[in-house]
Amino acid sequence: MPSLVRHVTPVSPDRAVGVVAEVYAQVNAEFSSIGPAVMMMSPSPELMAAGWSLMREAQLAGSVPALEKAVVALGAAQANDLEYDVQAFLSVLRLLGRPELADAVERGGQPADPALAALLRWAVATGGDQVEAPFSGDGTAEYVGTALFTHFINRVAAAMLPAGLTPGSMAADDEPPFEGAPVLRDLDQELHPGTTLPLLDGLPAGKEPAWATGLPIGRAYGTLAATAAQGAGLLTPAAAEVVATTIAEHRGRRRPAGDWLDQPLTALTEQERAAAKVAILAGLAPEAVTDEQVAAWHATDHRLSDHCTVFLLAYGAMTAVTHIEAGIAATLAA
Repeated sequence: MPSLVRHVTPVSPDRAVGVVAEVYAQVNAEFSSIGPAVMMMSPSPELMAAGWSLMREAQLAGSVPALEKAVVALGAAQANDLEYDVQAFLSVLRLLGRPELADAVERGGQPADPALAALLRWAVATGGDQVEAPFSGDGTAEYVGTALFTHFINRVAAAMLPAGLTPGSMAADDEPPFEGAPVLRDLDQELHPGTTLPLLDGLPAGKEPAWATGLPIGRAYGTLAATAAQGAGLLTPAAAEVVATTIAEHRGRRRPAGDWLDQPLTALTEQERAAAKVAILAGLAPEAVTDEQVAAWHATDHRLSDHCTVFLLAYGAMTAVTHIEAGIAATLAA
């Protein structure tokens, strides 16, 4: 199957070993077959394991109904305007037996159920001005973890998947839109928290957020944030400072590519700018990351690999997500 993943050569399931093979097996058993959105991070087993752990522990395991978490993921995908995930979670709603809900949202409307409508509004707002969360108590970590994972993976996917790609219905009986399109597994499985934590052994622990302290979701989020932060080592200190400052100025929010990026880069050398530009775009305008930009960065150092590419994109994406997380945490605390 020709790869639909841009910028890197992913590890195919039949060639996967070690951690990548283990993640593929878990994803295949508990979520979906291995499509391009899963394979895209495979050149970096560390990030792939941490990302899958956060998704599984927040979005798939736990006590919050799958329907509610699908609505949260859909809202975050709408905030990021990532059609691949918007269509994916509309399909999830349909496969969960709620086609009328999917149809209403797809037409630009709101769920008829006030509780689901409130969840959708909250999730969309996580990409901009925060609103009060329509939940509290034990399910908080699952809702928040689902939203934050979606913001992270949407940015990586926008940078690494072709524009316009959609996953189709993801139902086994339907015609797939492309070879290797994902097929969803049983969405009503009862999955117990914590089974992905062994995948995180040896990775940076990171600080667990207050909304998930002591939970597998908290460890997974902290590990993903700390692991992705290691991508700063691919930049000079000056370039890393520009990336961090620029993403912070925009509070991690998505925005169209434009000349707003030119001024922050002027203080850097040409070589430094190549890496910093890719990282900033990955956080704020990931759909604007081009093959030419990645190639220009690779040309600055022959040692740069696909593993490095995934790390740089994840670093920019997760730097943005940490600002979104801070906004959510502040709203929850208030």
